[in-house]
Amino acid sequence: MASKDENTLTFPVAGMTCGACAHSVEAALAKVPGVRSVRVNYGSRIAVVERNPEVATGSALRAAVRRAGYSVPESLGEERSLMEDLAFAEEAEARATRRLRGELIVAALFSVAVSAIPPRALDGLALLAVAAVVQLGAGRTLLQNGWRAARRLAPDMNTLVGLGSLSAFLAGTAAVFGWSTAGSPAPLLRASAWTVTFTLIGRFLEGRARSKAGSAVRALLDLTPPTARILRRGEEIEVPLEEVRPGNLVLIRPGEQVPVDGTILSGHSELDESMLTGESRPVERGAGEAVHAGTLNGLGALSVKAERVGLDTALGRIAEAVRAAQGSRGESQRLADRISAVFVPGVLALAALTCVAWLLAGASVADALTRVVAVLVVACPCALGLATPTAIVVASGRGAREGCLFRDAPALERMARVDTAVLDKTGTLTRGEPELSHLVPLDGSDEAQLLTFAAAVERGSEQPLARAVLAAAAQRGLTVPMATGILAEPGRGIGGTVEGHEVRLLSPRAARELGLELSAAFDTLPKTVTPVLLLIGGVPAAALGFRDALRPTSADAIASLQRLGIESHVVSGDDPAVVAELAQMLGIQHHRGAVSPEEKADYVAQLSAAGRNVLMAGDGINDAVALSAADVGIAFGGGADVAIQAADGALLADDPARLPALVMLSRRTLATIRQNLLWAFSYNLVALPIAAGVLSPWTTWRLPPQWGAAAMACSSLFVVLNSLRLRRVSLAGD
Repeated sequence: MASKDENTLTFPVAGMTCGACAHSVEAALAKVPGVRSVRVNYGSRIAVVERNPEVATGSALRAAVRRAGYSVPESLGEERSLMEDLAFAEEAEARATRRLRGELIVAALFSVAVSAIPPRALDGLALLAVAAVVQLGAGRTLLQNGWRAARRLAPDMNTLVGLGSLSAFLAGTAAVFGWSTAGSPAPLLRASAWTVTFTLIGRFLEGRARSKAGSAVRALLDLTPPTARILRRGEEIEVPLEEVRPGNLVLIRPGEQVPVDGTILSGHSELDESMLTGESRPVERGAGEAVHAGTLNGLGALSVKAERVGLDTALGRIAEAVRAAQGSRGESQRLADRISAVFVPGVLALAALTCVAWLLAGASVADALTRVVAVLVVACPCALGLATPTAIVVASGRGAREGCLFRDAPALERMARVDTAVLDKTGTLTRGEPELSHLVPLDGSDEAQLLTFAAAVERGSEQPLARAVLAAAAQRGLTVPMATGILAEPGRGIGGTVEGHEVRLLSPRAARELGLELSAAFDTLPKTVTPVLLLIGGVPAAALGFRDALRPTSADAIASLQRLGIESHVVSGDDPAVVAELAQMLGIQHHRGAVSPEEKADYVAQLSAAGRNVLMAGDGINDAVALSAADVGIAFGGGADVAIQAADGALLADDPARLPALVMLSRRTLATIRQNLLWAFSYNLVALPIAAGVLSPWTTWRLPPQWGAAAMACSSLFVVLNSLRLRRVSLAGD
C-alpha cells in the first residue's frame, strides 16, 4: 500500500523462497530509474521503496519485479489499502501452498517407489522413469526458479538444490544407459529423488510455521466485524463495514464487537479493550465517551456516532504500525544480508573445489559427484535469511497483543540494550488528574461526616477537584445527600446547603479574601499538595489536600525495571518538592523538577554522553524533544500526537507496567535473533565441511545427499520454530 508519503511505496512480494530471493528483488528494483533506496524483507514478504514517483512509477516497479521472476499486485503505485495487500499476499500464499502440497505428495510417493524398486530391474529403466517423475515433475518449480536465478547471475537456494539434485539425476541417467563409469545408478537416482522430496517437505513445513509467525496483522484486522448496523432514515439496517461513513449512527448490541471508532451518544456498557490495549479488565463507557473498533461490547446497548472507519481507526493504525515494523531491517539483519549475498557463490565454489579435490585424490566420478551433491543441498542460506525477520515478525505481533508497539527493528534492538529509564511524571507515572490525599479535621469532627458534606456540594460538578472528592466518598461507601442552593465561583470555590448546614469549599485565595487565618489550617498539610478549606456554618472545619493521582502500577513498574538492571530517573516541569516526594514514594533516587522541555532533552543527552543507553517515556508535547534525544523514546497511548510521532515505540494503554514488558520483549527478541544467527552460522560451518568429506581421514562414513537435504530443511524449520516461541514466552520482569 502506498504510504501517506507518495515517495514511499510499501507492497507485498509473492514467490520468494529464500533470503537470496529478497536480494534478487532488491537488485531488480534498485535498477529502476528514480528509485532512491530499496528494502525487501524475506520474512514478512514486504518491499519498501523510496522513489521519485514521477519516474519510478508503479508499472515500472511491477515490471522489474516480474522480470526477476516474482509477482506483485496489479495496481502497484495506485492507492491501495492494507486489506487489499493482505488479500493479495494470502491468495498468493494459498496458491503456492496448494501447488507445493501437490508436488510434495507426488515426490513422496514416487521417492518411496524409487527406494522399493530393485537396482537392476529392467536394467534401471523403471528406476529412471520413477525418479524422473520426481525430478522433472514434482521438482520442476525448483529447477525453473533455480535456472531463472542463475540466468540473472544471482544464484539462490533453488539454484543449489536444483543443481545438486539434477547433477545426481543426470549422472544416474548416464549410468543407466552405460554412458559413464559411475557404477550402479540406484544410489544417484535415489539421492536425486529424496533430495527433492526433503526440500519440499522442509519448504512446506517452513511455510506453515511462517504463516503463523506473520498472522498478527490479519488477526488485528479480523477483530472488526464485516458488517455494521446503522440507523438510516429512522430505519435500522445492516450494511458492509466499507459502506459505513463518518457521521453515521451505529447501533451496537450487547456482546457485539465495535465496528468503528466513535463517540457514544446514548447507552452505557462495559467494554473489553484487551485486544487494543492489553488491559484485561473491562472498562466502563457511557454517553460522551469514546469507543474503538475491535473492542467487545458488554451487556449494554450503545448508539455510537462513527468518526473513523477501517484503516483510519486506532486498530487500523496499529495494524499499519505492526506491518511497518515487520518490514524493517535492523543491524542483525544487515549483517545476515551481507553474509547471504556471498553465501551461495561461496557454496558453489566449495562444491567445485570438493569435486576437484576428490578426483585428484583418486575417488571415482560417482563418489566425487555424490559429495558435490551433498555440499550443494546441505547448504542453508534460508536459515540466515530467516534468522532476524521471523523473530521481528513474531515479536511485533506479540507486542501488539500486549499493548506495546515499536516503530522498527533498529528501535527494538536499541531497546534491548537500555540501562537507564528517564520518566516524565504527569500522565506517565501519575494519572494527570487529582485525588484527595489528605483530609484533616480542624474541630474534631468525624472525617466521614466532613467528606459527606464536601461531596454533597461537589455533586454534579465536572471540575477535577470535585471528581476527586466524589471518588473518595465513593471509595468509602458513603451516602451523599442532596445539597441545595449550589453556588460555584470559578477559581474561588463552591458552596451550598447540606442538611441545614451552610457548607463551602474555598481556595486559599478566596479564604484570604474573607480574612480567614490559614496558617493553622494549611500547616497540617504537606507543601506538595493543593490545599482547599472546608467551612461549615462559616467556621473552618477541615483542610483538604489534593495531589496528582499515582497510577496504581507505577510502583510495580519501577521495581520491575530495577530487577531488569535499569536505573530509573524522574524528570518533570512540576515543583521540585512534588517531584522529590513522588520519587521517594516510588523508590527512585534520581529526580529533577522545574525543568523545561529543552532541559529535559539536555538531561537525556547528558546521560547518553556518559555512556548510558537511555529510554525516555512521556506523553505530552513537552516530552517530544526528549523522546527524540533518547536512544529509545516511548510514548504513552493517551499522549499527544506529537509525542507519539517523536517516539520509537508506544504503550497503547496508559499503564507503566507495560514498559518493563516492552523491554523484556525486546531482550527476548534480540536473544532469539542471536540464537537463530548462531544456529544458522554453526549449522553451515559444520555441515558443509562434513558434506565435503573432511571426516574421511577418520571414517568411511559420508553424508548421503538426501540426508543433507533433510538437514537443510530442518535448519530452516528450527529458525522459524525458535522464533515462534516469542508468541508465548514470559515477559515478566523478574
